[in-house]
Amino acid sequence: MRSTKGTNMLLINNVTAVTVDAQRRIITDAAIAVAGDRIADVGKASDLAHRHPDAERLDGHGMLALPGLIDAHAHSDQALLRGAADDLPWRPFLREVIWPLLNQRTQEDARISLKLCMLEMIKSGTTCFVDSIVPSHYDFDGLAQAVVDMGMRAVLAKYVLPDALFERGESIVDTGGFSGEEESLADAERGIGVWHGAAGGRVQVWLGPLVPREEPPASASPGFYRRVSRLAAKHGTGITVHFAGTIDDPPFFQREFGMLPAEFARRYDLLGPNVLLINGTWFSEEEIPILAETDTRLVHSPSANMKMGEGFAKVPQMRSAGVTVALGCDAGANNNCHDMIREMKAASLLHSVKTMDPTTLTAEDALEMATIEGARAIGQGDQLGSLEAGKQADVILVDLRRPHTMPVHDPIANLVYAAHGGNVDTVIVAGQVLMRGRQVLVADEAAILAEAQERGPALLDRAGIEVAPAWPVE
Repeated sequence: MRSTKGTNMLLINNVTAVTVDAQRRIITDAAIAVAGDRIADVGKASDLAHRHPDAERLDGHGMLALPGLIDAHAHSDQALLRGAADDLPWRPFLREVIWPLLNQRTQEDARISLKLCMLEMIKSGTTCFVDSIVPSHYDFDGLAQAVVDMGMRAVLAKYVLPDALFERGESIVDTGGFSGEEESLADAERGIGVWHGAAGGRVQVWLGPLVPREEPPASASPGFYRRVSRLAAKHGTGITVHFAGTIDDPPFFQREFGMLPAEFARRYDLLGPNVLLINGTWFSEEEIPILAETDTRLVHSPSANMKMGEGFAKVPQMRSAGVTVALGCDAGANNNCHDMIREMKAASLLHSVKTMDPTTLTAEDALEMATIEGARAIGQGDQLGSLEAGKQADVILVDLRRPHTMPVHDPIANLVYAAHGGNVDTVIVAGQVLMRGRQVLVADEAAILAEAQERGPALLDRAGIEVAPAWPVE
């Protein structure tokens, strides 16, 4: 078994390949040839064995081979907060728990939280993720290096803040430790210069501006968002921002600017193919054409939306209009897991119950959102999201030979509706085997778990937050 990337050919044999290519082919008795960090060939195992007789073999044992899953919205810094902020509306969630905890976080806390998040992702088949807010005081360089060391593929969005935030009175945001507009934009530019495209392109650096919202006051600073857009264009990079995610957002934009949220975003250069909007749960029907016309992308986080009780995006209508919609797990605090297989099921079921039509968002639709649509959403549709020759060798093997996923009549249905992250057996990113037989090869799993368990409660103690079961514990 090969555990490191090399130049020799690797032949992944004895799999059913769900290619997610243009024809959406499912190839039985298949093989995938990997050369370096690229897929060299996909097809019938007998044909590939003949074409690549000297390739090293990796036996897929009849498993499902898929393109690596893409989590297009994650907060790695909240992995240590799993179970610390449950059953709360979003304002108390932020005011009473999330911000007090994050303001107590050390660089070492952020590092182990990221490693814990990536460990969970590897073990559940995610090969690429978008970390939507990475502040400078978390040691951006150290976090980027952790991504490189664990072999993952990531978009790290450098958190940038407008000066207006620091001119307000009481806010849900404690700005201690955060940089103002000039400093945060300059630091983002430095991060782009150092890390954008690092590790053979596995690390991308985007901009993650503060959400335009009534709270904190005046956070929707038009000039600031134009500056962010110009900086992204200058460096050929992307922007991801929480947008129109609460029921209070549309009235705020109408009251303050006389515009709908999408109209504000269009006016102040926050739309376009390099922009990934997060949630968009309160976009109206009339705003969907604006998103489609500007080729703006959106990421849908159904589990977090349901848990926070803040609504959910009009995903079927958006996809019908041509909007690229990806899937994201969000955070350990408001979803409690980073299992994209479970997220696919949540997306499908949520929209079925909303429309009372089980064909609204099918298993195939959900899988597209977690793979090829996720790739397009981050501007890498030509590199990721499907099993095709020339694309990056990001491949996962999923074992459906389990009691909860047998018998297999339709592999995609079983994957989306019956499987979970624990079915993932093997994970390969850029030709490097990160996990095989559920053994993670690029990190000390036990050490990460032990440090996370030590640092998590210590963080809560420093923030003065007590978490205990609602039921009596004897």
